[in-house]
Amino acid sequence: MFTMSITSKIKTELFSGWTRFEIIWISCFLSIQIAIFAVQPDSILATVAAITGILCVIFVSKGKISNYIFGFISVTCYAYISYTFKLYGEMMLNLLVYVPVQFIGFYMWRKHMHTKNVAHKIEYDEVLAKALTLKQWGIVIAASAIGTFAYTQLLHNLGSALPALDGVTVVLSIVAQILMILRYREQWALWIIVNLLTISLWTAMWIKNGETSLPLLVMYIMYLWNSIYGYHNWARMVKTQQHT
Repeated sequence: MFTMSITSKIKTELFSGWTRFEIIWISCFLSIQIAIFAVQPDSILATVAAITGILCVIFVSKGKISNYIFGFISVTCYAYISYTFKLYGEMMLNLLVYVPVQFIGFYMWRKHMHTKNVAHKIEYDEVLAKALTLKQWGIVIAASAIGTFAYTQLLHNLGSALPALDGVTVVLSIVAQILMILRYREQWALWIIVNLLTISLWTAMWIKNGETSLPLLVMYIMYLWNSIYGYHNWARMVKTQQHT
């Protein structure tokens, strides 16, 4: 009986609450990554990082707590890949921040899940979302600016391949991750910026060294589109949940 209950909960978490559009969205994203690996099977680790990363961000956009399971797999693989490309900022971000954050985020979200008044009116566990005040926005901007300056100097001293771009991407990612753990919809505004910067980062590696990780570059392009949808969905979550 206990095993059946756990199985039922896992099934509900993974497969319930999706709209037709979202099912097509996920299918297209995963199919593209599989096609890239079929054409250029040079890194199975990058493909694993990309596929689990895509599942992670899509599950975040739905407010599903299982995103942290996919996230743990993705950031662990991504940290090693970043190290091989000498993107030390990205490596440290994923290994020292994102890996432990998966456990912290799971714990924080677990206390704030509900099934009533969800955004799409389909019964499933959805996290309670919040919105930043104007004062909180000021704090976010100030912390991002100070953190970027300090971390860029550190990366320059460490010999990072692209310290300025690497630095701002890492700091904004950390701030966005904190907003995600605290369940603020504005995380998505920062994720949009982060994804644009990370696309530039991997493209710059291609231009500078003549090589890059194609699965990860495409993954971040997909992340960008998902961030736009994520902001839209979380704005709807905040509005809908206020009527609970």
